Amino acid sequence: MDIFINKLFPIQAIGPGLCLIHKNRYVAVLEAIPINFALRSANDQERLVKGYASFLNGLNFPVQLFVRSDTLRVDEYLADLKANEENIEAHLRPSLGDYVEFLRESVTVHRLIKRHFYIVVSWLGTDSRNHVGRSGEQLWDEAEQELLRRRDILAQGLMALGIRLNTLDQTMMLRFLYASFGRDEPAKDQPSWD
Repeated sequence: MDIFINKLFPIQAIGPGLCLIHKNRYVAVLEAIPINFALRSANDQERLVKGYASFLNGLNFPVQLFVRSDTLRVDEYLADLKANEENIEAHLRPSLGDYVEFLRESVTVHRLIKRHFYIVVSWLGTDSRNHVGRSGEQLWDEAEQELLRRRDILAQGLMALGIRLNTLDQTMMLRFLYASFGRDEPAKDQPSWD
């Protein structure tokens, strides 16, 4: 991790699924795999918005939502859509051809943007009732368990809306952090934060 990023985001350690930031704050980053909202009917869209608002209002811990936009080449995006056609709900597949044609026509006028959606969940070591004798690995394990519990709550609530979650592993977490600060991939000689 270079000095610039480490000053803004003081990372102490990165492990599978979480990282330790400054003393006793642990963070997990989850990538949300969204549904294609634009292909939904007006009634479905309204139902999804209400369900999402209800889901967020029902959480008993804070989350941060992070959206990163990347400019894409249309041919890569359309190939990705076709490759993942089986992941699209069956009743929406007939609309895919029209959607692809619409994108081909409109991309000549506008840029194509791909958005990545992330949910950042944190936990403070002081959130626990077990303060006596905890340090290092014990605290890491406790943070990992609590963040896993929170991830499961998020995954269950979002699954009802058709949204899937992926936990970022160590490598993906480093890429996420570098991309979040507008940097390229980490250099090969950078520490791995094992």
